[in-house]
Amino acid sequence: MLVPLALVLLLAAAWFAAGKMHPYAYWIGRTTTAELQSLATDGWRLEPLAVTPDVTLAGLVRPPRQADARWILFVPGNAPALLAGFRPVLDGLRGDDDVGLALWAYRGFDASTGTPCPGSLADDLLRQWRHLMTLGARPERTEIWGYSLGSVLAVQLAARLAAAGERPARLVLAAAGERIAIMPYGAFGRFRGSDVYDVAGALAQVDCATVIAHGAADAALPIDGARRLAAALGPRATLHELPGKGHFDLWDAVRRVAW
Repeated sequence: MLVPLALVLLLAAAWFAAGKMHPYAYWIGRTTTAELQSLATDGWRLEPLAVTPDVTLAGLVRPPRQADARWILFVPGNAPALLAGFRPVLDGLRGDDDVGLALWAYRGFDASTGTPCPGSLADDLLRQWRHLMTLGARPERTEIWGYSLGSVLAVQLAARLAAAGERPARLVLAAAGERIAIMPYGAFGRFRGSDVYDVAGALAQVDCATVIAHGAADAALPIDGARRLAAALGPRATLHELPGKGHFDLWDAVRRVAW
């Protein structure tokens, strides 16, 4: 009896300890396409996007009224309800302005299929950009906005577009991260090395104007990281430090300094 009990306790301890090795996990919340239909109001529409033959992303698009209006491709953070959570953020940012807006839920989140990992999410984002071009967006009138985890992916996309000669109009990073490690998705993800999202290999290639807005009281991604990002980008970047703002309550200030 003692040996089986000891094994059970050992496995439980290993399970708990392995989870503690990862600072974050994917905060996945699942929903159905039918449930997302309630978000298709006030000019928004559901926009599924097949990124591979077996992976389709759930998304929301709000086209502008005028053909020459600017577009924003928004790259969200790591949260359980991406589309329902960030649509109000984008509505608050746009106010009454005529601007095209688009965001897609990461693989595995909301009603998107597939499994998240750094390489796949980066490739998916490039496909989102290409899809916006088919909807009438133009690179010189399209901005990339990234928040938290999405800020790393946004930097990587801007670098890939620079290499392809498709410089975006602007890059805006809110609650920006340099390097974010996340527990791999799946039952045994805690026993694997972290999924690492890192801007280090992309910063030098970013050639568009960049605005960084970061809460001075951000405990999740401390502001020193944003300062290092701004220093690495040099004259391409403008850093706005938001006094009293944390990781989640910064959007009103972001609109004032970055819109």
